[in-house]
Amino acid sequence: MTQPISAEAFHARIWEILEPVDSTCFEVVAAPAPSAQAVAALEASVGFPLPPAFAGFCQRNNGLCVMARDEFWPQAKEFAVGPAWTFWRGLVLLGIDAPDLPEWASISAQHKRLVEDEVTTVIPLLKIVGDGNRVWGMDSAGVMVEVLDFEDPTPLTGDLLEIYAEQITELIQRQQDMMQRIAKR
Repeated sequence: MTQPISAEAFHARIWEILEPVDSTCFEVVAAPAPSAQAVAALEASVGFPLPPAFAGFCQRNNGLCVMARDEFWPQAKEFAVGPAWTFWRGLVLLGIDAPDLPEWASISAQHKRLVEDEVTTVIPLLKIVGDGNRVWGMDSAGVMVEVLDFEDPTPLTGDLLEIYAEQITELIQRQQDMMQRIAKR
């Protein structure tokens, strides 16, 4: 397990990771900060506390979503068929329930899905928008894990910031690949 990081350092690192994101192609949005009661309710529901730096981050950028703009990566039409990655248009650091936080960006909604599939020891923190089968989170021991297809969690060696950086890099690459696909049509 890595050394704890302050909320300020976590916040600064997230924005450093986001520097290569082209605001022409992507929009970055977040919901309002959660109440202290919402944080306490989430932690009670999960059974252990959120990582302090992440909880502090949510007070500034709750449910931070990086999503490709439609003009650079059109949303798939209903019943569209294609490679899975072509539906993965965004990445969200999940948030704590608050006004204007959509359910798809909610830790508690994702946690409920995990619990329904008998994954009870993970607090979900990160997911790819459009990929309902994968979530990254932290277990009660503080270890980052990946849950794929609601199977048993797979422990990871990196921390949340390293995983986030890797996924932002992959999102940027997918957007570039999508632009090439569009250009060939």
